[in-house]
Amino acid sequence: MPNIKKVLRRIKDCMPCINPSPMEENLFMIRNIAQKDIDWTFYPTLVEIYTWLDSIIEQNPKVVSSFHIGRSYEGRLIRGIKISFKRGKKAIFIESNIHAREWITSATATYIIKELLLSNKPDVRKMAESLDWYIVPVLNVDGFDYSHEKDRTWRKSRRPVNDKSVGIDLNRNFSYRWGWRKAGPSSVLYPGPHPESEPETRQLVDFINKGIPNGSIVMYVALHAAAQCILCPWTHTRTPPKNYKEMMSVAKAFTEALAVRYGTQYKCGSSATILQKFSGGSKDWAYAVKGIPLTFTIELPGRGTKSRFALPNKRILPIGREVLDGFVGMIGAVKKLGYI
Repeated sequence: MPNIKKVLRRIKDCMPCINPSPMEENLFMIRNIAQKDIDWTFYPTLVEIYTWLDSIIEQNPKVVSSFHIGRSYEGRLIRGIKISFKRGKKAIFIESNIHAREWITSATATYIIKELLLSNKPDVRKMAESLDWYIVPVLNVDGFDYSHEKDRTWRKSRRPVNDKSVGIDLNRNFSYRWGWRKAGPSSVLYPGPHPESEPETRQLVDFINKGIPNGSIVMYVALHAAAQCILCPWTHTRTPPKNYKEMMSVAKAFTEALAVRYGTQYKCGSSATILQKFSGGSKDWAYAVKGIPLTFTIELPGRGTKSRFALPNKRILPIGREVLDGFVGMIGAVKKLGYI
């Protein structure tokens, strides 16, 4: 059993904006987080993810650096990690857990980080070193923490809207076509009072605009759950974007590479065609406003379970492995198109 006082002191040093709850303290005692490790046999809390990120940065100082998007409504840091093996490379930006309950997304994002750094497989090494990687494991930090402590099914952020309603759907709060589909404050799809009204979305936009060299990002990926598909723009219309064929070639490369390991089948197409029409999402903003040429939502699995968003722990590692395979195929297709 680790020295709990030392463990909690380490947490406090890493995250001065968060006071661990009794529930989190118990989790740390059980998981022996003094080892600063995540092994993908459980869904990590925000504190565990951030502690692990610190250890990754400490172990790989030449290629890994930390960045902060900003702070959430409740004051938590929104952290990311940059992996860069050589200066001057084009970049990919990955965000996950914009919806609080979709824990499989941050679990997968951390697995990808680990493999980019530690895998000795030639195809993974080639992929890792061909791009600069900006990865935000948890964007909706307040909602994510709340889903661990209070309500496993919570989706939105945690800013109070009125006396009866709390939270904004952050993936409806981006500026492009904001408010195209109306939803009130009590709805899980509430887009907020105006575009980029929320600190989480506003600061993400600011970081991408000001913190990353303009024109360097060639692909933006938003990890979600649980529709088991890969989606390109648009969300508000079935009319395809200009480079739809290019994006579909990349999406199909992802689905084909992913299917090899376990036979898992993902659909691919536009969001409006495969899922539903909406607006204000990060993917469409990245494409239409920022001008990133290849933007995708990857919807991880969840079908066939009692709760689509509460996948059994035993599914975490297989999903991480096959999604990594998909990324290898995806980046290979991006290279063939001449973007990197």
